Amino acid sequence: MYKKGVNMNIAQIRYFVTAAQLQNLSKAAEALHLSQPALSKSIAKLEEELGTPLFIRQGKSVALNEPGRRFLQSAWVILRQVDNTMLDLSEMTFGTTSRISVGLYQPDEKITSCLAAFASKHPETELYINCFIDSEEILDINKYDMLLYPDGNRYIKFHSHFLHSEPYLLAIPAGHSLAAEKSISPKQLSGLPFVFVNRDQQYIEEPYFLCAGLNLRLKSMYFTNAREQHKQLVASGVALGFVPECCSAPYKADPRIVLRPVSDSKFSRRIMLCFKKDKHLTPAGKDFRDFVINNLGLDVSHNKD
Repeated sequence: MYKKGVNMNIAQIRYFVTAAQLQNLSKAAEALHLSQPALSKSIAKLEEELGTPLFIRQGKSVALNEPGRRFLQSAWVILRQVDNTMLDLSEMTFGTTSRISVGLYQPDEKITSCLAAFASKHPETELYINCFIDSEEILDINKYDMLLYPDGNRYIKFHSHFLHSEPYLLAIPAGHSLAAEKSISPKQLSGLPFVFVNRDQQYIEEPYFLCAGLNLRLKSMYFTNAREQHKQLVASGVALGFVPECCSAPYKADPRIVLRPVSDSKFSRRIMLCFKKDKHLTPAGKDFRDFVINNLGLDVSHNKD
């Protein structure tokens, strides 16, 4: 229950967001240059002030519960407003500072390398990177100079550039009979239980629809809106699951899980880039767009309308 006189501060909110991103208190504490007890104490105090737990805790690993997911939405808004205000004051005091806002469905090595190269060439430019655009109920390109996302119905309105294709890997409990296979065909999946990532009721991850389109009669299906929970269900032996290659590192690190490629190339997704229209781009935004296109060697003649 919400308490009157809540005294939360910006640092607490930043700590919460970092823990929500990394889903691990030790890693979050390291990233924030804090001790883990100090981070845990800060989050516990925030939860006490809000009157509700924000995480499901399993050792050092944490996953957002429903109140945590709702608070994360507000936390992003609060931090963005604070940071924008600080930048506005900085511009007023010290002169113009260029700002570039980037929205990512998830971290991507190619994009990270490109952003690092741009930052090295333009040290005067402020880069704002949001890795949780999938949690935004209504995604607006006008909030971002560039968006990275998987091709899909949710993003069909965006004018996009194809970046690369990314395969889905099959995450299998280590004791399962399929774990001994080097590659899995879709037919081998019929009659098996599966867990799918379901960010909201409308947008379920693409493998769900691929399985339906191939008429695979799955034994049972489970749905979760958290990647960490998806991994834990696979590790527990409850079900198999699909994981994009770029999200596979935590699965590879878990000895209870084996990852195998799927022989059907349909089990992959197209990763797309989208930029603001010229009329909405600042001069810095146009420089950034041109730099990214050249740096990544994008073929701008084959865009998705």
